Amino acid sequence: MVVGSVDTGDADRIVRLLTAGSGRVSVVVRRARSRTGAGTALGARLRVVVASAREGLYSARSVESVTVPVRARDSLVRIAFLAYGCEVCASLAPEHAPAPKLQGLLEAWLGLLEAAQEPTAVHRWALEAKALTFAGLAPALLRCAACGDELEGPVTFDPEVGGGRHARCGSGRAVPVDALRWLDRVRRTPLVDLPPAPPPAAAGLSPWLLADFVEHQLGRPLSSRGFLTGAP
Repeated sequence: MVVGSVDTGDADRIVRLLTAGSGRVSVVVRRARSRTGAGTALGARLRVVVASAREGLYSARSVESVTVPVRARDSLVRIAFLAYGCEVCASLAPEHAPAPKLQGLLEAWLGLLEAAQEPTAVHRWALEAKALTFAGLAPALLRCAACGDELEGPVTFDPEVGGGRHARCGSGRAVPVDALRWLDRVRRTPLVDLPPAPPPAAAGLSPWLLADFVEHQLGRPLSSRGFLTGAP
């Protein structure tokens, strides 16, 4: 799965991939700009045979384009969600180590983008929650990150301590406990089965609560987050 690329030299391209068996890998594709065209576009599925590797950078012997996003690239909202999904899944995946669940999540995300209905913020919350879980970084949503007891209001959310905790256990951003329980259900629900709009239980939930948690884990901002300004 192509999650990014950068042109190099006169015609070559370094393509960043998310794979099930090797996590994040970078591959130099010779003459990519003239030979493969849209085949190395963001979200494309490739079959790559590598010839060699030096300093973690592979050289491609052959590249076959399997599928290229179509509907995922036909509106600004879908393009923004495409970039965001690729960045979240790839950034949380390890380099040169298996990441089958994150790769599978990105596959499901791209399948959602190719469907007739545009994704919404509910799907984005699910993407973030699932990606964090598959990366072994799941935030505390049902039990206090400080004392371990079941969460009950008033509750706060703090990335520094791992997510939700009782207000009596420390400070943080106030959140409705029912909203955290809803996020946990969203995390466990297949993307295609999610409703387009959040329920009343999610009222008062910051739309970027989990994105902030992802950025805290990465130690840097998500560059594609700005593309989603104004997205549903």
